[in-house]
Amino acid sequence: MAHNTNRPRRIHLTGDGRHEEDIAAAVIKPGHLLATTNAGEVLPNACGRVIPHGVAGGRCEAKFALEDALQGRTIDDNYAIGELVPNVQAAKGDVVLGWLSEGEVVETDDFLTSNGDGSLRPVAGTEHAVAKALENVDASDSGAEGDNRIRIRIL
Repeated sequence: MAHNTNRPRRIHLTGDGRHEEDIAAAVIKPGHLLATTNAGEVLPNACGRVIPHGVAGGRCEAKFALEDALQGRTIDDNYAIGELVPNVQAAKGDVVLGWLSEGEVVETDDFLTSNGDGSLRPVAGTEHAVAKALENVDASDSGAEGDNRIRIRIL
């Protein structure tokens, strides 16, 4: 997929979601759908430890990793294990810049669920939908370096 020069420079685009900070228990990209984990030691002054959401089609919070602009980082800067990850507990109706799973094609208004790796994919059957696509995205020809970001509205 070609680089989109019109893409936003932040992850939480609109809404009243609650901003939090957690510690990365895995490598995390800004825009990843997150899950909390109890793996590892409990650290002071942090809400918990987070990983990319790992249950394909499973229930999840609408919790997304943000960019750390206060540290000069952008939406392209990943978090390493042990780093503080600013994130948003997105509220119903919030608009977020998430990741569409490689190989997927979605159209505006398609319902999306967790792909089990922090990215999203179209809902199949009775799977839990977390968001709705706000734009058409074709990630069918994307590779490991593809930019599969997608604007979504939280349900």
